[in-house]
Amino acid sequence: MPASKEMIINFGTSHVSASIFSYENDEVQLLKFAHHDIIQNTGNEEAWIAAITDALQELCRAHKLKGLANLILPGSQLLSKTLRVPKVEQAKQRKIVSYELGQKMPFPLSEMVWDFQVIDDDGIEQEILAYAVKPQLINSICKVIYDCGLIPVHICPGALLDYEVLVRSQKLKDFSEKVLINVGAKSTSLLFANPTGYLVRTINVGGNALTESIAENFGLPFEKAEELKINFNKNLLNLSTSDPASPILETAKHNYFNKIGQEISRSIVTYKRLKKGKSPQAIMASGNPTNDATLINFLSESQQLPVFAFDPAELLSISEDGVMESDLEKLPYVISEPLGFAFLIFEKKSSLASINLLPESIVRELRFKKKRIWLVLSMLIFACSPLPSLIKLSEEEAQLNRQSDTFTKALRAKEQELSQIHSKKALLSIYQDVNLRSSKFVNSLNRLHTQIYSQTRLINSIQDVTQFGEIENLWIDSITYADHAEGKTSLSGSFNNQEESLIAIKISGRYLVKIEDIPQLDQESQRNRLIDQNSIIQESLTDGISKIPQVIKLSKKVFSTEGKGDLFNRFFTHFDLEILIDTSK
Repeated sequence: MPASKEMIINFGTSHVSASIFSYENDEVQLLKFAHHDIIQNTGNEEAWIAAITDALQELCRAHKLKGLANLILPGSQLLSKTLRVPKVEQAKQRKIVSYELGQKMPFPLSEMVWDFQVIDDDGIEQEILAYAVKPQLINSICKVIYDCGLIPVHICPGALLDYEVLVRSQKLKDFSEKVLINVGAKSTSLLFANPTGYLVRTINVGGNALTESIAENFGLPFEKAEELKINFNKNLLNLSTSDPASPILETAKHNYFNKIGQEISRSIVTYKRLKKGKSPQAIMASGNPTNDATLINFLSESQQLPVFAFDPAELLSISEDGVMESDLEKLPYVISEPLGFAFLIFEKKSSLASINLLPESIVRELRFKKKRIWLVLSMLIFACSPLPSLIKLSEEEAQLNRQSDTFTKALRAKEQELSQIHSKKALLSIYQDVNLRSSKFVNSLNRLHTQIYSQTRLINSIQDVTQFGEIENLWIDSITYADHAEGKTSLSGSFNNQEESLIAIKISGRYLVKIEDIPQLDQESQRNRLIDQNSIIQESLTDGISKIPQVIKLSKKVFSTEGKGDLFNRFFTHFDLEILIDTSK
């Protein structure tokens, strides 16, 4: 079986690389590798697109790159979110993720190209990693790729690809909790791996932070500051201890290390909190800035963990013919993400289909563009075959063209007429919608008026009940609205069904229990007389309210002779009633 091959283009913030991998006998081999640095401050999207365009064109021209290509985008050009959602059927998963992600993204998802994958699953909830990117950026990159003679088939965020490298590392095989720190130019990604899944976090500190600090301190352009940083890290400047530039560079480097160390520590603390106390046991470091051994040592000291530099030689074989000697030195710092992508493609893991920021419409369009020239040639050959017949039919064709022009003019006139009709129809639809809304609003006002009038009559009826019969001395402290089981409504609500005319009302108050000859009675007789009279008033009150026409039922009645009431000392009882009324009566 012939070996399969895949081309992977890695668009980094500070470099562009092209890698061609093969897979045979369960072994990945790097057949060709080409690398081009971008030495400039690509602080905005347009400048970055222009820089990667020049770099990729140079790589394709020098190494004759053609065919299908898988693309990697840097985290600095993407929006990423991690969220937890309930575990559901796969058919419903995207809809749930879309809703949850839409609440957290700064832009509407309809204006973004986005995709997601499951990174952890406990059987009840799933942890989702989602990435989004502006369509304009995808279109620009696809144009760059196509102009260079390549056809994009997959666009993947770089940060999550490190997982395939991390879990295969022999150096870290004995550690169940581990993290790969990939230090880029503008951002640094941390990929935490554990037995159940992984977590990706991105911090906005990269190698450019040190370059910008040097540029600011020495007043240099970004390119010169980058060169000064590289020479200083490689001890090529031969600065004396008395040179004033030496402490400035050391301070800038120290501040940079502290800043990135603090952000990494914060991310590890966050991971520890999310994983209920679990924390990484070892660190693997990758990325261009890690070629400075002092950064590796700093990470080891600041995190108090063993730190291993990424070594691609333990995971793949390298072709001596396809990789230049000068590029071999760069491989450990830039190949981790392309290598992880190669593992995903060759082993055809399900996660490969999960994150793809390349819309299918663009894939079809680019493939068609590639074949367009052959289609045109085929059409020309086919068109020339009936040439003798075409000469004979030229006059008929001219006549048909004239008829076509006549029909076209008539068609345009009809189209204008149809457009006017559509405009009028749209205006009528607006009027119809306004009338419908107005009708609903008027109906709501009418029902609201009925409710208010009904509740006014209810209050008058309650007043009548409390002024006659046994109830002579009664005070109502409060009348309030309450929720009820049969239906709910509000004075400003809309009316959707008959139940909305039902309202639960709470009435709280007190009534005086009078006995004329109470001073002549002993204490026991007083209590019995008070209890009897209280029962009479209580029954008279509840019967009177129950007979009010609007009252559907008396759903709650509480009478307190003690506590809120004081029947035996001050001769009054407190009551709490809840009634259900129909405001349509």
